[in-house]
Amino acid sequence: MKKILGLDVGEKRIGVAIAEGSMVSAYSVVENSNYQDAILQIAKICHVENIEKIVMGVPRSKDTFQIDKIHSFAIELAKSINLPIEYADETLTSKEAERILKNSKLDPKSESYKQEVDKIAAKLILEQYANKLD
Repeated sequence: MKKILGLDVGEKRIGVAIAEGSMVSAYSVVENSNYQDAILQIAKICHVENIEKIVMGVPRSKDTFQIDKIHSFAIELAKSINLPIEYADETLTSKEAERILKNSKLDPKSESYKQEVDKIAAKLILEQYANKLD
């Protein structure tokens, strides 16, 4: 079954999710303090999980700086791995992830909360992408 990796690329962290068929799961978080380290970790996940495609979230907003950073990351990632990379709208996925976590016991200021938001946002990006394919 085809596996797709979903990425929510942020300044500090990259949320990672995996879709296998119609099942989408939050997977992990990759630290984004160093592009090369982040790319190596994502390449390793792609290899271990036999990923066939990557879907990266991009905002639909006018924030071209953030969009440029995501495209720049995608270009560097494409140089390291031989997989197709597609884009999906990530508008409001982090806000939706925060809403999902609203009743959790996690402290919104904690690192574990922020990581959960990033993983869930990546999962939502992949779910939206998969829904458009149906």
